[in-house]
Amino acid sequence: MQPRVPDKINHKLINTLFCKKLSERSKGNLHYQIWRNNDDASLGIAISKNESSGGFSAELVKIEDILQTLNGLRKCGKAFHATALKGLFIGKSANNPCFLAAILVDQKVVHPHPNTQRLLEVGDDAEFWLKRLNESSPVPFTSVAAKDIKKIVDTKAIIEKTKQGRSEISKKEESQNEYCQK
Repeated sequence: MQPRVPDKINHKLINTLFCKKLSERSKGNLHYQIWRNNDDASLGIAISKNESSGGFSAELVKIEDILQTLNGLRKCGKAFHATALKGLFIGKSANNPCFLAAILVDQKVVHPHPNTQRLLEVGDDAEFWLKRLNESSPVPFTSVAAKDIKKIVDTKAIIEKTKQGRSEISKKEESQNEYCQK
């Protein structure tokens, strides 16, 4: 049994959006939410509703983690399948990575490969996604200390951040490394 993750405690809902699924045969839209952490102003995304059938995990996925994963996939130099995003989730639903990929397409962070169906490519301006989200946020930064504002939009630092103090490879890195080696 999966442990319950109280991941939205101490977070503020910023926006609820919807998007189409990746498959043309799929019916209904996906609804997703963008959340802001009250302490460090970091952002996260959670799938909130599927208008048709298919389960998913409604857990919060940090945008910093998504950007790190996408940066690693970009470094692989090849298109990827949505399953490369599997390591970002605690939940085991097979729909999670594909639904997140649909959200990332909607957010214009990734785009479908022009020649191969079911493959994705990281967008050229994906590193500016976090900045775009912060700029379009209807929630003002008044509750965020001035020193944290630089931290919020400094996506270069997030993407290039070294992984110090880790004695073992995390689940998301392992998933990404496995994909790149194929």
